[in-house]
Amino acid sequence: MFSKNRFRWTLAVLLALGLPWPAGAGITLSGTRVILGEKDREASIPVKNTSTSPYVVQTWIDAGEGQNKTPLLVTPPLSRLDPGMENILRIMRVAGDLPADRESVFWLNVKEIPERSKEENVLQIAVRSRIKLFYRPARLAGKPEESRAQLQWVVSPGPEGRGAVLRVANPSAYHVTFTALDINDGQQKINADMVPPFGEASYPLTAVKTPEAIRVSFTTLNDYGGETPGEQVRVPQGTTPVAVKAELLSAPAASADGSKQ
Repeated sequence: MFSKNRFRWTLAVLLALGLPWPAGAGITLSGTRVILGEKDREASIPVKNTSTSPYVVQTWIDAGEGQNKTPLLVTPPLSRLDPGMENILRIMRVAGDLPADRESVFWLNVKEIPERSKEENVLQIAVRSRIKLFYRPARLAGKPEESRAQLQWVVSPGPEGRGAVLRVANPSAYHVTFTALDINDGQQKINADMVPPFGEASYPLTAVKTPEAIRVSFTTLNDYGGETPGEQVRVPQGTTPVAVKAELLSAPAASADGSKQ
């Protein structure tokens, strides 16, 4: 992987020599996540070549960077995709034990490898797309759309008692993926990701110097990759995350021409 300094050096050389910089990704996936149910024979997701050049498409599943041994398989692992053409990636479970009381999360990787250019002095880069892949057992308690309402919140002292951290616990069997966490109406925006089932995530706070009650506005992703309506919780100070009822944020008012204000 390029370091930032090496990337800048490479870009500077390219610009100095007048070499063309590679265009954006030509291979696109039809979704941002895949869910494979225990009773499903397979899950699938279309992949399309939206460029004017052919690509070799390489696919694999991992459980995190460098963890390529998983009980799931994606096929085809290697294929050619001509311009404008579409293929279907199929994911299935092949072997191995997975927890029956909670979702498991993996990553579906799709790398586009361009054909070797016939021109000289052309830099070619293999671009990789990576999306979440969830394996969902059949008899999980509750429903995935109810999981965000079960989140538990607290503001606690930071490491060694310094500062403050926002702790979010997830007592449900489903992953909860945040798309935004906004503290005290814009005082701090947290680039949050995912709280695992029966797990917890902690986020350092800069909006407050010591533990105190705060307001947190948030949105999450649903099963289809869509963003849920914005909600706000009033998070107390304490040592243990507690259930807090979320209030739905009002939508922006519309003007006479129909645009949002």
